[in-house]
Amino acid sequence: MLLIVEFFNKFAMLRRVQKASFQNLRIRLEVLLRFFSRRRGFWLRCLLCWSIGCLALSNDEITSYDQRFQLRGDQQASKQIVLITIRQSDFATIYDSRTNFLDNMSEVTDITDSFFWNKPVWNELLLKILRQNPRSVGVTLYFGDNIGTVRLNPEEQRLFLDKRVVWASTTNSLERVLTPAFANREHDNLGNNEVRRDEDGVVRRVFPQRAEMPHLVERLTGKKFPTTLAGLPINYAGTSRVFTQYTLSEIMYDEIPSNAFSDKIVLIGAETSAAPVYMTPVGTLSRTEILAHVTDTLLGNKWIKRLSFWWYAAGFFVLMMMAVFLITTYPQSVALFCILWIGTLLAALSAWVFDSFYFWSPAFSPFVLLGACWIIFIGYQATKIEKKNFRLQQEQQYLQELEQLKNNFVSLISHDLKTPIAKIQAIVDRLLTQNADNELGQDLRSLRIYGDELNRYIQSILKVLRVESRDFKIHTEVGDINEVIEEALQTLRPLAREKNIQIHTALEPMFSLEFDTTLIKEVVINLVENAIKYTPRDGQIEVVSLEADDMVHVIVKDTGEGIKPEDMEKVWGKFTRGSDQDLRTKGTGLGLYLVKYFIELHGGKVKMESTVGHGTTVSFTLPLDSEIAMENETEVIA
Repeated sequence: MLLIVEFFNKFAMLRRVQKASFQNLRIRLEVLLRFFSRRRGFWLRCLLCWSIGCLALSNDEITSYDQRFQLRGDQQASKQIVLITIRQSDFATIYDSRTNFLDNMSEVTDITDSFFWNKPVWNELLLKILRQNPRSVGVTLYFGDNIGTVRLNPEEQRLFLDKRVVWASTTNSLERVLTPAFANREHDNLGNNEVRRDEDGVVRRVFPQRAEMPHLVERLTGKKFPTTLAGLPINYAGTSRVFTQYTLSEIMYDEIPSNAFSDKIVLIGAETSAAPVYMTPVGTLSRTEILAHVTDTLLGNKWIKRLSFWWYAAGFFVLMMMAVFLITTYPQSVALFCILWIGTLLAALSAWVFDSFYFWSPAFSPFVLLGACWIIFIGYQATKIEKKNFRLQQEQQYLQELEQLKNNFVSLISHDLKTPIAKIQAIVDRLLTQNADNELGQDLRSLRIYGDELNRYIQSILKVLRVESRDFKIHTEVGDINEVIEEALQTLRPLAREKNIQIHTALEPMFSLEFDTTLIKEVVINLVENAIKYTPRDGQIEVVSLEADDMVHVIVKDTGEGIKPEDMEKVWGKFTRGSDQDLRTKGTGLGLYLVKYFIELHGGKVKMESTVGHGTTVSFTLPLDSEIAMENETEVIA
């Protein structure tokens, strides 16, 4: 009973585990589907590019080898193959002594294999060849019932039936095998010499023959074709020049080397008018030359190898993803350079692999795939950029509206605060006249100072809002910079006297220039006021103006505490002050921001030098050329 209960418990647990695993798998599939659904436009474009590449790949049929053979030129062929070509003119001189009807060879219009049959000639030819002990001799001409009955003596039989000599058989229009006259009993000295053309008339492939009649090349080499199914592409090594060739006359008159045929495969053919030449990817060749290329391919195992369509399709998918990654990740110029480099590299690699290892890889269809990826995904990127620009424009519009709301709010609050502050200051001034000497007067003076500080804060905020508005422009006029400096100092001297600070000036006389007197006066006031604020009692401030290098220089130097190096860049920011000044002195952190902004509007520059414990020097420059100032003003506002 306990065993039964335990069995059911384990079964229930297994069902729960299987159910949980199924739910996890379902959740993962849903996440994957949502991912592809969100980016279906991207993946559909990838699928389109891949389909275009596969379509181009499907058109890379065996005819694509033609261009490979033509581009690579003549290759190194096997030295074991020697061709003997019997020309019509060579054989006519031999025939001339015993025929009277061939007075003019130019009148011959139908020369077939039987024309080249002459027993004494072939007896001597084979004798000279076999004397050098060749590996095998293939006669590509058919000598059968077309030459009639041939009688051979025992010595001639040994020569014509030598096991090293292979005679060509052929087939008639009824696909019946025609046996040559010199077949032995076993028929193992015969080989089919059939050469088939493709539909366009070009010979590209060799077709394995029937089991009862092997191909002539198989007989000569002693090797079998790797398959007996479809036609095998012939790996053409080049034109007829790649093989060693001799003529009948050269052999008959002993004009060849003594070892020309030693351990060689000799192919004997002739020029016949019945089938003079064949069209091949490397040009026109005779039957013997085509069989020589087949022999070279079989001897060196140079059969062209290729993978199945789906292996190439998988490679195209990887290539497509690489191209898409480049296009969607890098700038267009970089992506285009990389894609062209990859395409060129693939083409060069394809040619090298084909020539060295006889392995076919597509070269044209990858360019089609890369071009399709470039065209389709450049458009995709343009669409994404347009969408991003549209969103950025919307966000920019929202930010502008928000900024305008903020400015309006701050401006409204600042304006609303000015009226009550002015009323408070008026009441304080009135009470001060009535209670100047008592204890209440001291509190009223403090209240008046705090009111002035609050008013300055509000004024600074209003200035920032005004200069940062898009319709803000400077109003230039001809003026004397020294007069503006004197007016600013006249305003601040009472503040300096409260701290017993001496302000010295060294203003160099100079010509008038064009600038916004109000803004430059504000700049000088902010610089000198900062110098007064951060200079201890009994300190000194020096204000200098001079002209140098087509620029007007104004320098404000104090003997204050100085600024730390890490704060030198921060102080030019909005609402930013020195790290150690927040509790020592009061300020809005807007003064230097306005100084830098106003000077840059005039086309000038601001510079600060400070040493902790020795003071600070702040200087600015204004260009004398008004055109430079106008150009820089446009750049700053933009």
